[in-house]
Amino acid sequence: MTLERIKRHFDFIEMKDTNTKAFTHSFVLQIRSNDKGITRVGFTVSKKIVKQATIRNHLRRQMREIVRLSSKLMTLYPSHDLVLIARSEALNRTYQQLTEDFDYLLTHVKDMSDEPHTKNS
Repeated sequence: MTLERIKRHFDFIEMKDTNTKAFTHSFVLQIRSNDKGITRVGFTVSKKIVKQATIRNHLRRQMREIVRLSSKLMTLYPSHDLVLIARSEALNRTYQQLTEDFDYLLTHVKDMSDEPHTKNS
């Protein structure tokens, strides 16, 4: 199994329709299975959280490193797409706390269904 990055806007938009989401103070993790045989990971840090690009980039680099060093990711979620979204509280947490939050997310994702959300209209 290999680990690749999600970079295309279309792939991020597709992940919005997934039912499988987990939350911590620092992150939101969206996850869904794929048929590509690879695990892909995308990272999002919104301008709403912090306006300065240097701070957003620093947080994104920390997120990439946490995922790179994670030993659980490939064993728990082979052939899945994951999007890790930073929340505003991530700015106030240490690298160690961010790592603990990510590990918590990986082990506590309950719903592995790939059904899209139904909108009541």
